[in-house]
Amino acid sequence: MSFFIIFLSLFIAIYFAQFLPIVLGSAVESSSVGVPATNFNMSKTIRIAVVGDVDSNQGLTTELEIANHYNVQALILTGDFEYSNGNKVLSDLQSHGFTKANTDIVVGNHDSEQDVEAWLNEKVTFGQVNFAFATDRLALFNIDANSRFDCSSPQFKDLKSQIESSKALYKFAVIHQPFVTVKSEHPDNGQFSCYDPVFRAGGIDGVLQAHNHNYQRFKINGLMYGVFGTGTHDTGSSMYPLNSNDWNGNNCLKCITGKNGITIIDLHFDNKNPKHFVGWFIGMNREVLDAFESFS
Repeated sequence: MSFFIIFLSLFIAIYFAQFLPIVLGSAVESSSVGVPATNFNMSKTIRIAVVGDVDSNQGLTTELEIANHYNVQALILTGDFEYSNGNKVLSDLQSHGFTKANTDIVVGNHDSEQDVEAWLNEKVTFGQVNFAFATDRLALFNIDANSRFDCSSPQFKDLKSQIESSKALYKFAVIHQPFVTVKSEHPDNGQFSCYDPVFRAGGIDGVLQAHNHNYQRFKINGLMYGVFGTGTHDTGSSMYPLNSNDWNGNNCLKCITGKNGITIIDLHFDNKNPKHFVGWFIGMNREVLDAFESFS
């Protein structure tokens, strides 16, 4: 009997030990398995969220609540927030803690350039964006595809210089109209061959896009291109179709339509893996619809 009691006590101790990090509230490392940890180590991780094609409705509020639930530190809005009431969208962002200090907005074809410039505190709608809290660990490079942005444009030359000179650990290009997309409502922007070499030479880690109201994730020669048009301007069957499963012979690793949500990306920095990020496409019921991981 005493042996049984000792064995049972040991079993119980081992079983509950696995839950100690949760009970004690200690920070844990996120992974590509399951859902992102809500209590992660912020000294080793920056957590960003990406979504585009949002609207001033309850769906946006739900997406922002999801971002808050997972303690997202920075929000990247990949264009088209002014379909109906841009001021209400910005108010909703700020009421959920997403302010000019931690939120980037790239101009979409339904947006006012003046409103985006005011949000960014800039005189242009393109160029490098940094958050003070992220120091030199994160830089974003906004591209305005509403104006001229081809290889010979002043915008391209400025962006190329900024990307090449940036010393940020993580770099992401942000654009509304996509360089890469399957056949859908909107075609690609036609400037891939111009920008992709610059992205690679300058150490860009991913290209964040929208415009097509669906979710697409590609990895083209090691570089992530994603379409994150999963805001709630359109929902369900009103979201845009996926009429192919590739772009120029590059297979879409994960393409989803009919599902709204946000994409969360954890940017890790440690001595073992200097650049390692993990991402999840989180649906409106906080279900994981896609998960991915990248090392460089």
